[in-house]
Amino acid sequence: MGEPLPIHEAEQALLYVSADGDRETVWFPMAGALKDEYGEAGFELFDSWSQQGQSYDKGACKATWRSAKAGHYSIGTLIKLAVEGGWQRPKRELTAEEKRALADEAKARRAVRQKELEADAERAAQLQEAVADACQAIWDNHTQSIGRSAYLGKKGVGAHGIRFFKHAALLVIDDQAMACEVKTGPDIRAFFNTLAKPRPDHISFLKLDSGAIAVPMRDAAGKVWAIQTVNEQGTKLFPKYSRKKGCCHLLGDLNGSELVGFAEGYATAATAYEIGAGWPVVACFDSGNMFTVAEAFRDAGLLEGKTPIWLADNDKVNPRTGKRAGQDAAERCQAEFGGVMLVPHFPEGEAA
Repeated sequence: MGEPLPIHEAEQALLYVSADGDRETVWFPMAGALKDEYGEAGFELFDSWSQQGQSYDKGACKATWRSAKAGHYSIGTLIKLAVEGGWQRPKRELTAEEKRALADEAKARRAVRQKELEADAERAAQLQEAVADACQAIWDNHTQSIGRSAYLGKKGVGAHGIRFFKHAALLVIDDQAMACEVKTGPDIRAFFNTLAKPRPDHISFLKLDSGAIAVPMRDAAGKVWAIQTVNEQGTKLFPKYSRKKGCCHLLGDLNGSELVGFAEGYATAATAYEIGAGWPVVACFDSGNMFTVAEAFRDAGLLEGKTPIWLADNDKVNPRTGKRAGQDAAERCQAEFGGVMLVPHFPEGEAA
């Protein structure tokens, strides 16, 4: 590990990194690197640097900072990008005392950062539970098993264990109050009429329209942690702070079945379920969650005596990473848990 990077050197290094760079490879990693190294003290640096970009937006900057997670990037990310931009870190011989001072400074920053991480984790866990309680209430009181959906009609599949909203609802999350509540009817209009402008950072909300479907997100024990909504246009939304990792939606019954499918989204799972002579299929919500769901099923003994079928989306190769999310996830699952992998084939030139 190299010498710690004092915050004044980080400020200089940022001058060599364009704030107009690609969001995925520069902007988001920069937030993660600064937050990982300097904690909340790094936001001023990130915000000041971001303002040099032509598309700077204060709200987007704050949102990116809040979503940055420790461990994804390190200060080495900043150093690498700055060096590529022409920055040369000042070189000078440090005395033993100076080296100790730098190390102590970095150690103190890490201690503060660790406390911030622990506090963030505790808050996130509390809000996750609050969202789970609110989503269970929505499932019980504001949805029904009978309804119509333009999205399901477009996909040509039926409703299997999902529900339809009886009416519009609003899920409101207050970070400061550590609370999550559901509003319906006149309370929705009252909320927007009294909401401060600009909207406070600690308030967020998710509108649940009557034309959308509600897909329960359960863990292997059956607890509802959140609800995925899919509107008539096919847009898929998750509540803020909701738990997705390891959560899924099961179509059919595992009891007595020798096969069990694992798919990404609900539509793929429903298609497989309907043409698969009734063998159960698990919707994992995205390719990155498929392995975690399968792991949870295995640990709970739900895969015993069953052959898993990995239903991979036929994704095109990502030109930036050279990977195919759907197939790569399915191959990883097959290597770990066995079973069979299936990938749909389309006529040449037709979108997957």
